[in-house]
Amino acid sequence: MDRAAFLFFFTLISILLDVYFYQIFKKYKLKKWFLPTSYIYWSITSVTFLNFLFYVFDIDLGYFFKTLFFNLVIGNFISKVVALPFILIDDFRRFFYWIYPKKMKNQNNLIPRSKFLSISASLAYGLPLTSLTYGIISNNVYDYRIKRRVIKLDNLPSAFDGIRICHISDIHVGSLRNRLAVKGGIDMINNEKSDIIFFTGDLVNNRSDELKGWGDDLSKIKAPLGVYSVLGNHDYGEYTSWKSENEKNINFKNLIMGQKEFGWKLLMNENDNVIVDGQKLNIVGVENWASSRFQQYGELDKAYSGLNNEDFKILMTHNPSHWNAQVTNNYRDIDLTLSGHTHGLQYGIDIGKFRVSPVRLAYKQWADLYKYNNQFIYVNRGFGFMGYPGRVGILPEITILELKKS
Repeated sequence: MDRAAFLFFFTLISILLDVYFYQIFKKYKLKKWFLPTSYIYWSITSVTFLNFLFYVFDIDLGYFFKTLFFNLVIGNFISKVVALPFILIDDFRRFFYWIYPKKMKNQNNLIPRSKFLSISASLAYGLPLTSLTYGIISNNVYDYRIKRRVIKLDNLPSAFDGIRICHISDIHVGSLRNRLAVKGGIDMINNEKSDIIFFTGDLVNNRSDELKGWGDDLSKIKAPLGVYSVLGNHDYGEYTSWKSENEKNINFKNLIMGQKEFGWKLLMNENDNVIVDGQKLNIVGVENWASSRFQQYGELDKAYSGLNNEDFKILMTHNPSHWNAQVTNNYRDIDLTLSGHTHGLQYGIDIGKFRVSPVRLAYKQWADLYKYNNQFIYVNRGFGFMGYPGRVGILPEITILELKKS
């Protein structure tokens, strides 16, 4: 679906929800605080509508106001969706009462409408809003966590038995404001002394000039066998406006040049290898792959060219949906896939092996390690953040994978 069409329907649904939820406030219209509360309530609805207009007319609000609008709109929408079932249940009860008034009159223990709405719906509305606010003020976006996993692989060459891989993804450097904390995260990466580092896309939010001032820090990310990278959907400049196609192309070239200056090996629908004791570790890197909503630049056929079925292969692809769509069906000899993209929605519960997030509705593999037959995929939760400037439960990640020959 086109982004403008998606935003139109999202805005329409949000406004309809606002109108429906207004029934909670209407019953308090005789209270002194009703009028100012109504102004605040409808101001959020206005922001939702203005957000759509700003997108349609390509008005750039700047990072601060864009983030503010995004969080007001999304926070309001999520809170209402969570509270919606409670109001619907009560309205169905009232509807049933209207159809069968005699039968319902015998039910003396029914919860009054005012109590039902004020307690259950209000609590349900407040929970996500409170947690989203906590995710911002807690500064969790810089609370980097190291996730360690051991993967046993039949096809792993003996020379690479015990190799330690550092996997990072979704830096989104344009969102990062706490430079000292980010430097600490980079130190954590380097202190692991991994043999090789893989970055699976979304270096920036939109523009290559976000990298200004970050070159010295990002170029410190090093490993003996190199740093490999691929592009994510945000790296193409598709989500912002350009004066001309030429300006957009220059931006893209500068992004590629920046990664080369960092000393990273960017793979764009191609493969490379590292050799230890005469044995190869093949690295396949595709550009951003997408099935629908995001732009399609990934060509796995092209990236795979020159490899044979027996070779051990690690695939770098930004979007984990690629694994189910192509890899597990058509490329069953790809041993390990590394992805990012989901951020774990930056919202959920992630305790031990128990993980849950709304993002699982959109992505079957959305965080951590998954296996299908003899193939593995690891989905990194993201180093940075995008849009919502907070994290709840799903913290920023540095992944350390130790590969062992089984």
